[in-house]
Amino acid sequence: MYRMRVALVHDYFTQLGGAERVVAVLHDVLQPAIVAASVVDRRLLPPALAGRDIRSSRLQPLLRAGAPLASLAPLLPAAFEGLRLEGVDLVVSSTSAFAYHARPPRGARHLAYVHTPARFIWQTDEYFREQRAQERVLRPALAWFRRADRRAVARVDRLVANSAHTAARLRRIHGRDADVVHPPIDAAAFRPEAERSGRFLVVARLRPYKRLDLAIAAAARIGAGLDVIGNGPDLVRLRRIAGPDVRFLGHLPDADVARAMAACDGLLVPGAEDFGLSMAEVQAAGRPPIAFAAGGALEIVDDGRTGFLVPVQTTDAFAEAMLRARDVTLDPAALVASAYRFDVPVFAAAIRSVIADVVGSDGSPW
Repeated sequence: MYRMRVALVHDYFTQLGGAERVVAVLHDVLQPAIVAASVVDRRLLPPALAGRDIRSSRLQPLLRAGAPLASLAPLLPAAFEGLRLEGVDLVVSSTSAFAYHARPPRGARHLAYVHTPARFIWQTDEYFREQRAQERVLRPALAWFRRADRRAVARVDRLVANSAHTAARLRRIHGRDADVVHPPIDAAAFRPEAERSGRFLVVARLRPYKRLDLAIAAAARIGAGLDVIGNGPDLVRLRRIAGPDVRFLGHLPDADVARAMAACDGLLVPGAEDFGLSMAEVQAAGRPPIAFAAGGALEIVDDGRTGFLVPVQTTDAFAEAMLRARDVTLDPAALVASAYRFDVPVFAAAIRSVIADVVGSDGSPW
């Protein structure tokens, strides 16, 4: 029986975050013949890909020479179009930037798994929150990026969004419908524990659009301790506004993150997330997410049963929700059951079903 050849294309392997976790699962599900990205830092590959030969674009020497990834942005669309993906029947791109600019060989199909439409061109108010002058300088370039992005999306055979929120944005921006397949968590890697730290928790990339300033201000408002797990360009600013009860822990091993989640009073998610893997993960650890009521949080959290939703992005509203989380004991079993909706086998079955539909009933990569 013919085994279909698949190419898995990701934006770039220069960080380890939620998108890279999804790619690792896609790799396990698809067993691709080719894995490719615009640039690759092998020190930051997901463990599942550590031994793979990963194709990179002509931008790889520039990254190796020390060029910042942001400086390569104008070259990324063409870099993806130039990737060699010969001999495959299906291209699956994983993208929050430009991976769906990749061009399949003649006769191949292209499915794009979209984590979010590129924030820096479609959500400029959030992305450039602390850099308004830079946004003004970049406006002509951003207009060019939007035109190029629309052309690339129009060429993709099937769009899959990580949430109904992302699907709605794709419809609004590109006028195209998308299937919704929520990203996976390894639910069994988390477990409820009786011990409590008495502190709230953030697990996130430290970027301005995450609104972690609200988490810091709300914790100070109620005199609560706050642990921040993650790295990112907003670290200096956040350290400057944080008080002595905030601990910045940087990147931690997965097992340490799972323990912190199981012990926390609640996980703070003050930004509008496209999905928000950490919210599902903390539920698997038996603890509540406390999230701004927008985006993916509305698909993960049932307010007062599997977490707490905050109606507005203000310090007072988050402080009130944090006090509520301390006063109201949620059923750990309900939290865990909610998390298992997003377990790896659920994702794998859903993505296989979409791909079978894309390639037709007579073709399967498995």
